[in-house]
Amino acid sequence: MEEVPYLNSPEFYSLCLYILGTVSLPIHLFGAYCILCQTPDTMKRVKWVMFNLHCWSCSLDILLGLLGQPFIVPPVFGGAPMGLLHLLNVDPGIMVYVMVTLILMVSISTGAIFENRFYLLFAEKTWWRYCRYPFYIINISLAFLYYVPTMIGIPDQKVARDWIFEKYPQVRRFDSPDHPIYVVAYDSVARDWIGIRMIVSTVIVGLENLTFIILLIWKMKHAVREMTMSEKTLTAQRSFLRAVYMQVAIPAGIIATPQILIIFIGYLDLNTPGMNSIAYMTMSIHGASATLIMLYCHTPYRVFCKALFCRKFRVFERFTPSVTVN
Repeated sequence: MEEVPYLNSPEFYSLCLYILGTVSLPIHLFGAYCILCQTPDTMKRVKWVMFNLHCWSCSLDILLGLLGQPFIVPPVFGGAPMGLLHLLNVDPGIMVYVMVTLILMVSISTGAIFENRFYLLFAEKTWWRYCRYPFYIINISLAFLYYVPTMIGIPDQKVARDWIFEKYPQVRRFDSPDHPIYVVAYDSVARDWIGIRMIVSTVIVGLENLTFIILLIWKMKHAVREMTMSEKTLTAQRSFLRAVYMQVAIPAGIIATPQILIIFIGYLDLNTPGMNSIAYMTMSIHGASATLIMLYCHTPYRVFCKALFCRKFRVFERFTPSVTVN
């Protein structure tokens, strides 16, 4: 059997993730402290939705970087768990379920920030005041339930492993007694349905988030035109939203770009475990990157960090600073 080069091995992948996870953890904790203890009263109405997004994003980072560390082995729909939870004999299926659920909860929590702005500015005294609660219940239920059919359909591992080793003998070199390959699905029909459910859930949440962004932009334009919102308030809201856009867009790109490339390369049959490893290592720092962007983009946190670290970040002064909002 051909030996796996160390740089492409599960062990090297795990080592890199432990390093990234260890570096990211203090950033997560510092970000949580800033939100809880350094958020001024002028931002108190967005404090908890920001903390909610921070918690879900950091949880995903910690799962990918320290606890789960899924080493994906294409073209198999599965992989080998390398993280701390595997050492504690946690079922790999549970790890996969938690990872997929966290990804969707990050998306839902992102939309919650825009929904919160829309509600507080324009819909606090409308029918949306009552409909937003079932809206969130349905979304959260979607996040926690949409992967359940996949969990129920996970095949017998002995049968599935024998099948993949016979069909794809090259993947056996990544299998070991300490880190056996876990197969989520090997039947083409089951894999197609998993993909369909994933696409549908992603489209639903994506359209919801886009809807609130469009509503915010449209409502703010009309508010100024109808003189129900002053130019000063409008400027403050736009500055806050620009900060949120950066806080959301850059980490979203960190997650989406590698995954899109992996899917495209997979269709060309050029996918390799090394490419998947790079994609998941990149994903594992999305929460830390979101935290750093948040600390810079929002004025109270940036001022606190400057005072704490006693130095000026002159390179950032060229950018337009955000302002706090009610």
